[in-house]
Amino acid sequence: MASKSFLLVSLALVLLCGCQADLVDDICSVSTNPSLCNQILRSDPRTPGAKNLRELGKIALDKALEGTKATRLAVKSLGKGPTASTCVKVCQDAINNLNECRNLLRASDISALQTKVSVALTDVQTCDDTYEGKEPPQINQATQRAKELIGIFLIIASRL
Repeated sequence: MASKSFLLVSLALVLLCGCQADLVDDICSVSTNPSLCNQILRSDPRTPGAKNLRELGKIALDKALEGTKATRLAVKSLGKGPTASTCVKVCQDAINNLNECRNLLRASDISALQTKVSVALTDVQTCDDTYEGKEPPQINQATQRAKELIGIFLIIASRL
């Protein structure tokens, strides 16, 4: 009897893990950098417990915020002058927009959520554009990563 229960529990866990893998694979397969997407989402300990897109979206939102904050920090520490000032400002705007996404995700206001995520992505792109291709490599790497992370969240938001 105990072995049957163990078998059923094991089978349920395998099925749950398989569904989660499909969810991450589905999202990452359409991202601009599937291997980075997979690495980012699968490295988070909360991902195996994410039962649906909304829960995976919370994880992706946290990653997008981390990436955008890292960009702002890189610009603050490496940048000088009006270009850096503009970049810091638009990164802060992106952070504010992403922070608003938490409540929109919770409230299931999907249209507003998608708009805020898109605006956050545009904000980070504006930072990138402000340098006109002359940003220090660390800032370029930070903005590219932030855009990728926000893009992952946007994919999830578009599928809710």
